[in-house]
Amino acid sequence: MKQRAKFIFPVLTILLLPSVMAKTSDGEQTMEIEADSVEIREQQGISIYKGNVIIKRGSTVIKGQLIHIYQSNNAIDRITVEGTPASFKQLNDQDQEILAQGLNMEYRNADGILVLKKQALLVQQNNRFTSEHIIYNTRKDIVQAGSKNQNNDNNDDKKRVTITILPEHPIQPEQPEQSEQQ
Repeated sequence: MKQRAKFIFPVLTILLLPSVMAKTSDGEQTMEIEADSVEIREQQGISIYKGNVIIKRGSTVIKGQLIHIYQSNNAIDRITVEGTPASFKQLNDQDQEILAQGLNMEYRNADGILVLKKQALLVQQNNRFTSEHIIYNTRKDIVQAGSKNQNNDNNDDKKRVTITILPEHPIQPEQPEQSEQQ
């Protein structure tokens, strides 16, 4: 199994090389937040949003039931999101959509890292990654998925990574031959 993993990782790296980074103009856009309620703790640099929370900034949309936004030096440091599931959607510079969801998410603004935990799903260019833990670098287009403990000897499927890669050119079903009319 370890030999197979050594082969699969380089193959996946090559397949996933096309750049799908976040839309560069998103960082220059204003942020809009909707929620049922908010609590702002200015001295701590924390704002807490509850109930059907929606954050929009450019092409980026984050949704959840409970969202904490942490700030330092008047800039957003990180955002934590809880939901059933929480979701993240963003376009890249080629207007391709990146979708992510999980019961818990954390977005770190300084490095563009999105961490998805519990029932995590990432969809990019119709390719799907599912795991209990996914880390996605939105700026460098790097996906890491799976358990931190690679010596997982039990067969718990929930800790495994599932990747579905669609063919570049989908196979078209054969058309039945039409009979000649006499």
